[in-house]
Amino acid sequence: MNEQRTSVDMKELNEKLDHEEITNMQYITLQGQELIDEYKKWCSVFGFEEGDEDGTEQFINEIRYSDGADNENWPTEVIKEIDMNNNDKGEERQFTSMELFNNWKMDAKKLKALKISENAIRITLWRYQNPLGAKATCAKTLDITRNNVKKWWDVRYFIEGALADGAHVHPIRLEYEVIKHTILEAVEKAERSETIG
Repeated sequence: MNEQRTSVDMKELNEKLDHEEITNMQYITLQGQELIDEYKKWCSVFGFEEGDEDGTEQFINEIRYSDGADNENWPTEVIKEIDMNNNDKGEERQFTSMELFNNWKMDAKKLKALKISENAIRITLWRYQNPLGAKATCAKTLDITRNNVKKWWDVRYFIEGALADGAHVHPIRLEYEVIKHTILEAVEKAERSETIG
């Protein structure tokens, strides 16, 4: 985890956090899925709700001022319980961003619908703002059907596949128009790559 983050990137992120330019949760999500997963485990072990500001701050302090989140010091029983719970939930995302991108770019109807879908924009924006959120919560919050949420839930991974060859993408601003532009850019790249390939 720490090897992937360069000291320059971390210094910049630390400065932004210290100057309150980003929230504690953004600090975690900007570092990618691996740290988000570590944070989720940490919350379940120490009894914090995911997204709880006090817990998030404590987790960040632990990774910033120690050797990382000390899951190697957690009791073996706790680690086993976490792993069992994770297996019971079933892994929702069983594909890479590039696999999703390659599948979607061959589906002209889906790309056409994605280009004009207001719900896709709203759901994707909500997902960036709530990286640990669930589909049911998204549907309720946005007053969108669960089927619509399910249909567009993976747009952020499509964006990663299109614009960053599967690496994490975090839009410069979490605003409706920025997300709309990002989605359109990803769709255009998919359409171009399909005509070339």
